[in-house]
Amino acid sequence: CSFCLTLAFPSPDPSNFAPADPTRFKICQEYNIPLNITAEIAVPTAEYTPFQNNLDVAAWLFNLARRDSKTAFIPLAGSKNVTQSYNISGTICSPLTPTNNQSTIILATHGLGFDRRYWDIRKNPANYSFVDSAISSGYSVFFYDRLGTGKSTKVSGYDGAHANIQLAILKQLSILLREGMYTGSLGKPAKLAHLGHSFGSFLSNALISDSPELSDAALLTGLGYDMSGIAPSMEALALRIANRQSKFKALDNEYLGAIDSPAFAQFFLHAGSYDIALLNLAFQLAQPLAAVEYLTLSTLPLSSPGFTGPVMVMDGENDFPLCGGNCVGTLGPAQTLYPNATDLQTVLHPNVGHGINYSLNATAAYNVLLDYLHKHGI
Repeated sequence: CSFCLTLAFPSPDPSNFAPADPTRFKICQEYNIPLNITAEIAVPTAEYTPFQNNLDVAAWLFNLARRDSKTAFIPLAGSKNVTQSYNISGTICSPLTPTNNQSTIILATHGLGFDRRYWDIRKNPANYSFVDSAISSGYSVFFYDRLGTGKSTKVSGYDGAHANIQLAILKQLSILLREGMYTGSLGKPAKLAHLGHSFGSFLSNALISDSPELSDAALLTGLGYDMSGIAPSMEALALRIANRQSKFKALDNEYLGAIDSPAFAQFFLHAGSYDIALLNLAFQLAQPLAAVEYLTLSTLPLSSPGFTGPVMVMDGENDFPLCGGNCVGTLGPAQTLYPNATDLQTVLHPNVGHGINYSLNATAAYNVLLDYLHKHGI
């Protein structure tokens, strides 16, 4: 096991949550969830020192993207155990009217550059909100701000937002939800499906690799198997230290954001497949990524021979960071990573980039994902 947990199962305190955006067809509760986590994390080397300015960021990006980076730039080495307490902000939404599927909870984990609002876009939600689509199909959804984003605890982007810590948090949230905690009025769910986007899919994949008993199905969007193109694609974002903006002043220098909306669009979207108003919203809501999250992404385990549930892997056909803008023929490794999965499906969503949820045909992707769950009785 690449990490271990110190589990605490506090009873949900009504003072820890407040109503969150109830509508005519769903009821939601927002929770502030205290977690105590122990994880094994990699240790920074002398080659990876805290950023003092944006020139340091530029040098870091150069070292990541250079052809010989695997041997020429070793930012992390060795390991140590850390124990820390965090508060994770999450929302549970369920159908207002009872449905056959409402006791299935979809646990959604967002990727780098976003917070939980990626799953519940409130501008034209009928066309962009995954949560609303899932509710309309009768499912319940738990979506949360990963550590360091949104309303969750802020930690160092240098060594505090390590991928193994994020994975340990996802594991503990899965256990808590299965116990019927932080599930609103649902109680214990009948099934728990894991949905991810990008870094959130790497985490969800690592969960079914490490603890397959915690998941009944995995929906992995924006997940790639050839990591060689990701570092060069990061150059498109022209990352800058985010705390120069007042809204991110509480973050340290290791939290980085895209320099402008065109850079954001090049990385996350595909020309002709998005509305300018949605690009502007996405850039406005964007969350900085922690440098250590990116550095430790590749350490997460993907091979999942112990998982026997359904697995769907979905990428945008024109995903830039995962496959250089053309993902045709890139999902073959899935066959070996989930050898015992039930009905493994790989899907290319046509004419869209990495940020599927902000693309014009987002609901078509949602329908494919939700129909797949329904097909397998989940």
